[in-house]
Amino acid sequence: MRAFRSIFAVAAVASLAACDLSTEPNIPAAVDPANDTYAPALGVDIPSMTKTASGLYYKDKVVGTGDVVVASGDSVRAHYTLWLTNGTKVESSKDPGGTAIEFRVGNPGLIPGFSEGFLGMKPGGVRQLVIPTRLAWGPQGSPPVQPNANVVFEIEYIAKL
Repeated sequence: MRAFRSIFAVAAVASLAACDLSTEPNIPAAVDPANDTYAPALGVDIPSMTKTASGLYYKDKVVGTGDVVVASGDSVRAHYTLWLTNGTKVESSKDPGGTAIEFRVGNPGLIPGFSEGFLGMKPGGVRQLVIPTRLAWGPQGSPPVQPNANVVFEIEYIAKL
């Protein structure tokens, strides 16, 4: 009987050792946007983009006109389209039934990279953004954006409010 208890104890310890007792979810590691893979249809060309101190990449597709330049704290009207790096469109204010959005640049309710992407734009400007995960939804993600995913936006600054 004593041998049976020893075998049972050894088996129980071996079973516990084989279990993953961590409470952390299986979150993929963040990828530097310069090393990420982008669907060709997105037209992302990281080497031709400007990288800000925060790590945001942007490229003006259309330079706006006029003297009204977006600054932190400005309220603006804009269009946007969000893609995953694999080319899947998540949402767009230009979709049927969609409408331009109005927000304050720097609003803490927005992902930081989105707000930062508007800085320095003039009305009519269109810009492509590659937002690293730390300036997007980070390790928690926001379905369908997976945890630690970089994202791609096209933004259009319409007007200051």
